Amino acid sequence: MSWDIRYLEWKFANLNEITSFLLAALSLAVAYIRPTSILSDPIGSVVIPYVVALLAIIPHEIGHRQAARRYGCFSRFTLSFSGFWTTLILNIIGSFIGILVFFSGYTSISCGFLNRDVEGKTALAGPLTNIILGFIGLIGASLMPFNLVGLFFFELARFNFWVAFFNLLPFWVLDGLKIFRWNVIVWAILIIIAFALTFL
Repeated sequence: MSWDIRYLEWKFANLNEITSFLLAALSLAVAYIRPTSILSDPIGSVVIPYVVALLAIIPHEIGHRQAARRYGCFSRFTLSFSGFWTTLILNIIGSFIGILVFFSGYTSISCGFLNRDVEGKTALAGPLTNIILGFIGLIGASLMPFNLVGLFFFELARFNFWVAFFNLLPFWVLDGLKIFRWNVIVWAILIIIAFALTFL
């Protein structure tokens, strides 16, 4: 890694949390922004996907952060330079084939101790928040006519269930692996719910 890349990684990692959240949401929203409709329907094609992405990312990461702080850990959302650009590019490509990923950032946690119990419960807070928001979106979409408000709730459900499912996959640095190692039954229940509400 060159000095320039290391410097950019350092700059991204030290952005304030609000800026980090705004950029992270952008890298997710591009998967659902419809360029052909920007001029004719800017609210439905740009504003709603971006606001919904914010509502999928911020509560998820704050869930992790606050759960970690309950255990006396230092925690904050950190944006990754390489993760942001990888997510942005993959989601632009994925918008044509229905794939959505999120590697833009992570909630960094620093504790004097971090056992499987603490790690699992801290990881659980993120996707669980998304599932709850997804149900709120489903309820709102079922009660509203399919206008801009109905579209907002529909997208809220779709974004959040997908983010929950993706994060519950049990591999690499995703939440699913940490939850799986902590409590496989809790993990299985959540990923079945997220899968069913994402794909069925």
